[in-house]
Order: sequence, then C-alpha cells, then structure tokens
Amino acid sequence: MTMANDTKNESGKAVEQEQPRPGLFARIMNAPQFFAEVRQEANKVTWPTWAETRVTTIAVFIMILLAVVFFALVDWALSNIVRLVLNAV
Repeated sequence: MTMANDTKNESGKAVEQEQPRPGLFARIMNAPQFFAEVRQEANKVTWPTWAETRVTTIAVFIMILLAVVFFALVDWALSNIVRLVLNAV
C-alpha cells in the first residue's frame, strides 16, 4: 500500500484504511474452512485430567468457603462498630 492510500491519525503516523467486510455469501462459503481450523486448534489443547479437574474444583470451593468466612467476620465487626458509634451519639 502506498502513502497516497494511507490516512494519518492524530500523531501523524500512517494508518491503513479498514478493508470492507466480506459479504454474507462469502462468509457462508468460508464456514467449512473456519470450522476445520477450529477443530485443528481444539486438538492442540492440552485438556486437564479428571484428577486435575477434581483437585482444582476442591481448591475453588475451599477458597469460596474462606472468602465467605472472611466477609462474614468483616461484616459482623463493622456492624458492631457502627452499632457502638450510633448508640454513643
């Protein structure tokens, strides 16, 4: 692409113009190739084993339980502090 076809942004750098999107028919015709590429990429994924999935799930539930306990304690403490301040006034 030549400089004549480029536009410039605020900083003065050349920016390529956006290409028009392909039409609906062209996208439909490219669908089988797209899904074949998706299948190829999915085959490259290293999926976790059932044991790894189980361990991570347990870890998530433990972290949720810890967060519940933490926020319950903070809520209890703050509500007692607010109650003391409001009763002292």
